[in-house]
Amino acid sequence: MTPPEHIRLDMHVHSYYSSDASNSPKTIADGWKKYGILPIVCDHNSILGAEETYRLIREQSPDVPVILAEEILTSEGEIIGLFLNEEVPAYLTAAETLDIIRDQGAISIVPHPFCTYRSTAIRRDTLMELVGRIDIIEGYNARNVTLEANVLAQRLADEWMKPVSVGSDAHTPFELFSSYVGIEPFETPGELILNLLTAEVRYRKVHSSLHGISRLIKAERLAGGWNPVPGRAQ
Repeated sequence: MTPPEHIRLDMHVHSYYSSDASNSPKTIADGWKKYGILPIVCDHNSILGAEETYRLIREQSPDVPVILAEEILTSEGEIIGLFLNEEVPAYLTAAETLDIIRDQGAISIVPHPFCTYRSTAIRRDTLMELVGRIDIIEGYNARNVTLEANVLAQRLADEWMKPVSVGSDAHTPFELFSSYVGIEPFETPGELILNLLTAEVRYRKVHSSLHGISRLIKAERLAGGWNPVPGRAQ
């Protein structure tokens, strides 16, 4: 059991502000109330889901720290920004994206770096070029199709003495909180990085067919002209 003084974090969650996800911010916030696992909402190229989810969580738990995050698509693959103050624009280079994250006093996670199933995973050459600048490597992603992808990420983190994050990468309600980390309380990004080094991992792989559900969600929404933010391309 995770000690009660620890914080439990699902460090990779999507709301319906991601075009391929169906979780409402209320559903995610209700999960916090039910399970006591704090979600880090990192939607594709948007912080709106994180803002709305934390507004709902803090209505019930006003002392919960607000952690704004975004899974940013760069020209070389995805990078997550954590503790953001404002949205980071998509489609810049990975190096430029890391600069913007750092300029905000935020920290970076490279998500699912060795997943060969996803075209948006960061390019291997880019990863090796920039790994020294990346703060956290996602070592446990419940949606990785193969366990090897997680093993390779953990191995890279060990080689570079980086902490690993744990996330469900939930796009649908029944995936939420399938994987999480138990960590000592923290107040700053630096404390989160440090405390992850001794964190307790809870990991459960979800079925790879869920990627197909995400593709269906995205196709239906695009066909219907769906956009949670008028005027913004998804």
